[in-house]
Amino acid sequence: MRITFTQSGGFVGAVRGCRIDAAALPADERQRLEELVADSGLDASLERFSETGRDRRQYEIRIDRDGAAVRVCCDDACLPEPARPLVRFLAERATPRRPGWDADEAEPGTQPGMAAVSADAAAWGRFEGQVVARWHDDGREMTLVEPFAYLDPRAVRWEAPAGAVVNGASIPRAFWSVIGGPFSGRFRNASVVHDVACMERSRSWEDVHRMFYEACRCGGVAAVTAKTMYYAVFHYGPRWRVEERRTIVAGAAVVERVMRDDTPPPPSAAEAEAIVQWFAAHDVAAETIPTLPVPPGG
Repeated sequence: MRITFTQSGGFVGAVRGCRIDAAALPADERQRLEELVADSGLDASLERFSETGRDRRQYEIRIDRDGAAVRVCCDDACLPEPARPLVRFLAERATPRRPGWDADEAEPGTQPGMAAVSADAAAWGRFEGQVVARWHDDGREMTLVEPFAYLDPRAVRWEAPAGAVVNGASIPRAFWSVIGGPFSGRFRNASVVHDVACMERSRSWEDVHRMFYEACRCGGVAAVTAKTMYYAVFHYGPRWRVEERRTIVAGAAVVERVMRDDTPPPPSAAEAEAIVQWFAAHDVAAETIPTLPVPPGG
């Protein structure tokens, strides 16, 4: 059994985490962990956040065992009561992490692995600054305190200015419980610039979603996961088009640009799970994702 734990949010917004392989623990500690997992009731993936609440801690727990995985994403208010002892056990062993760490990231002190990730990510552009934000009272939105930006492989700059409000809504929610919340894991930085671009709508939705894929790869997201999320936002994420409305005002022609929303219906949780499984079994080029059918393979 392997558990990956991330704790974020709270008053200071710090990120802490740990990755525990039960087989590597002393016998008594391994037994304790197995008992906590069994008593936690976390036997199915779930994503649940409270509608209100100030500076709540948020948790992401991934439990891999017997060839299956359970991913739980929730905040303090929605954490099931039987799971609290397990969370305390994991939190005691968590250490400070950089924003965006995930299950594939090397543990502190294993720099060669991180160097390999950084070298691969360099081909996908670069981020400028760090995501520094203040959580809102609702516990779901946050305001960027400092400017942040992504420079894509074509040197196009994607700004996320200070004062921008982001909430991860540009990523279909059905995928949150399968892959993780938008502000956990290595695609956190990509989620922030994608949110802002989807709200500004100053570029085409196709370019915005392609940027999200490249920003994911820049952040170190594995190819399969990045392609899955690219498919998710391209086929189910925000879409828009600009129409020109021509009128005559005081005898002069006036052209008004009107933004139309064309966002498709969201997928169900079962559809999202099936899409994730399909990408896990099929190696496709990112360039083909816009033309893949819905669902893929159909």
